[in-house]
Amino acid sequence: MAIKFKYSVEDLDSALKDIRDTKLSINKAAVKYGIPKSTLSIKLSGKSPLIRKMGPSSFLNVDEENKIKNWILNNATLGFPLRENDVKDSVQKVIKDVPRVTPFKDSRPGDKWMKLFLKRNPEIVKRNTEVISKARAAVTEEKIRDWFTELDLYVKNENCRDVLDDPSRLFNCDETGLQTCPKSGRVLGPKDIKDFYEIAQGHEKECVTVLCTYSAKGGVPPPMVLYPYKRIPTSILATFPEDWVIGRSDSGWMVSSTFYEYVSNGFFPWLIKNNIQFPVILFLDGHKSHLSLELTEFCAANKIILYCLPPNSTNIMQPCDVAIFKPLKASWKSVVGKNKRSGNPITKTNFVNYFKEAFNSVKTSSITNGFRKCGLYPFNADAVDYSKCISYRRKILYPTPNNELDILTIEQYKITLKVLEKYLGKTNIEQFESKLLNPLFPIKNVSS
Repeated sequence: MAIKFKYSVEDLDSALKDIRDTKLSINKAAVKYGIPKSTLSIKLSGKSPLIRKMGPSSFLNVDEENKIKNWILNNATLGFPLRENDVKDSVQKVIKDVPRVTPFKDSRPGDKWMKLFLKRNPEIVKRNTEVISKARAAVTEEKIRDWFTELDLYVKNENCRDVLDDPSRLFNCDETGLQTCPKSGRVLGPKDIKDFYEIAQGHEKECVTVLCTYSAKGGVPPPMVLYPYKRIPTSILATFPEDWVIGRSDSGWMVSSTFYEYVSNGFFPWLIKNNIQFPVILFLDGHKSHLSLELTEFCAANKIILYCLPPNSTNIMQPCDVAIFKPLKASWKSVVGKNKRSGNPITKTNFVNYFKEAFNSVKTSSITNGFRKCGLYPFNADAVDYSKCISYRRKILYPTPNNELDILTIEQYKITLKVLEKYLGKTNIEQFESKLLNPLFPIKNVSS
């Protein structure tokens, strides 16, 4: 039968404080706060801890449980909300790293442990995520601007607001898949032949995952190339660039262990080698392959702030997607095209020999423009192209009926024209534009 206490922890703290300050005797404090005299005596003597713990003891020690708790809270604060299975996986690793006797199968806790853990740590709550049919449709200008405000507040609270003013300390990383035989696009040939064919030099559907990182200043840490091998063949090791990082996973895709390996053995050493001031911020999407307790502890110890970009907004807010990967993939197609004429097929084994040329071809201007367009450097929420928000386009194309005319700022006016030009064409827009500029559509004067 569970014991129900008639007094709260706060009542106990207040009673002990009053007794220590000699404001009340134990007898009077017991009456005032409704706490047994024996309990107050034991607490004052130190024979019993001040904080009572309900139920059986945890199989984690206090430090371990606090690490798990802080990991959950910090990840949620930075935009990486965890699920129960993520927590159980991390606890399993902790128990395996420091073996102890537990009733858990394969050292992995179950639902009962999770329930008691949440009871012991009431700061953590379970909430349902908002279910939407199209995630990107939920991205709004308001949510993105809120993200900028939250980031600004976060770095101020961490006493490192200056990091947002230093482009050498702001980074973005992301993975991309590169086919060894990408589609060549439109080609030239005889007009009377309906179908053109191109003979593939290798496995046309073979794809290699590459993780790339860039700084707002144009710095380029080494990439990671991932392979679906248990053990990397010597033929790959022999030609692999010395400062690049090799990743391994069963699928050849990014997983949490390979991402940790990249940050600890590739990104961090590059920061040290290039005398980058700490702390730094690494912006990334919220994919689960970027989450692990081990990585979080490593980054905290080495002053690397992992900060999640707004959910489902990488096409708007991620420099790699906005300005860098397009020229990178265009260069890769060019490299593959030149190689086809030589007759040597590109495979996973010789991939890096050819990818180096494409990787090194990305211009510094493309990198810095990506951060600028995303508003990450210079730090400016107004620099974001909000016309990419589906919700914004929907408002323009299907405005909500009302009797009041909207007042447009110069920036909003430009974005409106940009969207309308795409859907209506420049010819039709001229007449529409003249109507927008008449007095019925007043425009705020905005100083440049």
